[in-house]
Amino acid sequence: MFARINFRRALTIAGIAVLVVAYLLLWLQMITSPRERTAADFIAFYSAGRIADTQGPANAYDLATQTREEDQVLQDTIREVYTARGLPPPADMGAPLLPSDIAPFPHPPFILPLLQLVALLGYVPAFVAWTCIQLALFILDAALLVRLLPQAQGASRRVLFLGTLLFFPSFFNLVNGQDAALLLLGASLWALALLQGRELRSGLGLALTTIRPQMALVLAIPFLFKRRRIWWAFCAGAAVLVLFSLLLIGRSGTLNFLHIMSIYAGGEGFRIFENLMVNVVGLLHRLFPALAATAIRTAGWIGFGLGLVGLCVVWARSPAITEKHISLAVILALLAVPHAHYNELVLLLVPLYAVMRTLLVRDLVKVENAVLFPLGLALIYFFSALVPAVKYSLSYLVMLLMLLVLWFPDRMAFWRKGNAAGHAGVPRVEDVRD
Repeated sequence: MFARINFRRALTIAGIAVLVVAYLLLWLQMITSPRERTAADFIAFYSAGRIADTQGPANAYDLATQTREEDQVLQDTIREVYTARGLPPPADMGAPLLPSDIAPFPHPPFILPLLQLVALLGYVPAFVAWTCIQLALFILDAALLVRLLPQAQGASRRVLFLGTLLFFPSFFNLVNGQDAALLLLGASLWALALLQGRELRSGLGLALTTIRPQMALVLAIPFLFKRRRIWWAFCAGAAVLVLFSLLLIGRSGTLNFLHIMSIYAGGEGFRIFENLMVNVVGLLHRLFPALAATAIRTAGWIGFGLGLVGLCVVWARSPAITEKHISLAVILALLAVPHAHYNELVLLLVPLYAVMRTLLVRDLVKVENAVLFPLGLALIYFFSALVPAVKYSLSYLVMLLMLLVLWFPDRMAFWRKGNAAGHAGVPRVEDVRD
């Protein structure tokens, strides 16, 4: 009986089922809990959308207006809870929020029209709608990424797609109401088109990563030194988005947006939580909690500059830009930028696919094993999130292993070495046939 069981298939189905059920239960827990859903990052997105709808997009980045709007969302939620319990809402809602009590909305203006539409709904329906939009984008991301592995067909392709879609940082993005699906969409288009030699499409895809401007700079600037057509295509796409944003929010809105960006650069006085970041700044905060925040921030900016310069040097000296260069750029974009939270880890899917491509091209792993990598990493991330000490440190190990495999694939293929040692002196069929 046991001989008939396909353990690989059984474990794969079990892993997919565990993640689907767990994600669904955790999301339902969040959306049905007034405390959890208003503590999510979506409250800033919703408030920005409501301001854009009722007071105009130019006011969406006014800090005082954002604070009042978020406070109104909290008050409405309290009234809903009391009404649902058959109780009269309290006359005194407590002290109003202060600007220092919120995380200001720092995302580029070109997503405001979409948020404006979503904010026409109440907070909970809007959160559900935003989740559906982000989920649709993640499905598109997965569909693009699986094209990087044409070797995967049939059931293997379906496993690859589902493992990619169920990547834990993607779920973390959904449950917090973030917009990293658009970031991954830009990075996926960029990497896929770059490896296909379609430079115009690659640059235009890269322009979508301006949803995180600092990361976009890390990914784009090296193309000044190699594959310059991608740089110019990026500039063209980014210019369209910048022009649209400027026309949308005007001069006053632009100044307010720049003010909020300076707040995030400063990192103090607001709910920004640098100790929860996945970059070097977050690592230093966790390793040296007694160190002054300004010193850590300064080290982060220095690391950003050095990382960008080093990446440009690697680009200029490389005869061709391949999977390992793309992965190095993505990992530096996560580590070196001064602001990177857990939801940005969705970008790790790009170097993960680069690892799979490299191992398959060198015949270091079978297709049926390679397609399990995204699902396996999703499960590892899911269970690591249960242990706070492991949740953040895991990513640094994952990034290091990815770079080692990409730059030294034959040396890292320890399983092949063991196989070669076990078959030493045994002639291959090809040798006998010759």
